[in-house]
Amino acid sequence: MERMTAEQFRELTNENNNNGEQILRNKVSSARGRAFEGLLMRGCNYYRQKEVAIINKVNEPYIVTKKTGNKFSGRFTGRAEPDFKGVLYGGRAIAFEAKSTQKSRIQRNAVTDTQMEWLREQKDFGAVTFVAVNIQDKFYSVPFDVWDGMKNIYGKKFLMPEDIAGYEVKYDGAVRFLEYEDGTRVEGV
Repeated sequence: MERMTAEQFRELTNENNNNGEQILRNKVSSARGRAFEGLLMRGCNYYRQKEVAIINKVNEPYIVTKKTGNKFSGRFTGRAEPDFKGVLYGGRAIAFEAKSTQKSRIQRNAVTDTQMEWLREQKDFGAVTFVAVNIQDKFYSVPFDVWDGMKNIYGKKFLMPEDIAGYEVKYDGAVRFLEYEDGTRVEGV
């Protein structure tokens, strides 16, 4: 995470700057998301070493529009795909989105309509699909059908840890997103 001076922090949180607190929340949220993705990448490495799957982080498509020294500006060129995609041993595709929150619940709309469309399409073609979720200090692999049908299943458009306790996955320094705490595996693995 990029370091900021005390002066920059005061400027961000200045009462006269209505956007300051939101900017700070966005930076913290972004850093949290990157940290979660790092733990998921450790899981990807674990599964590659165990010859269970080859899964990689998918970067959003973009082009560089301006470069100055070691900084650049760019723009996105296509729709965002799921955060992680790969193949399981035996040839079945896998795709999942990663979402993290420090709050006590995760909102369904944390996965955008475009991301939902991608996951739905991947599932329809036979891929193993889910949403990897980090709520506070716990990790879950919520099957895509459950995420997609959240309103019908739970009667609400958010999930709390008690709703998805059965989908909690192992964590040993890496998020083992294919292995539930109860010893079972993500469906299709």
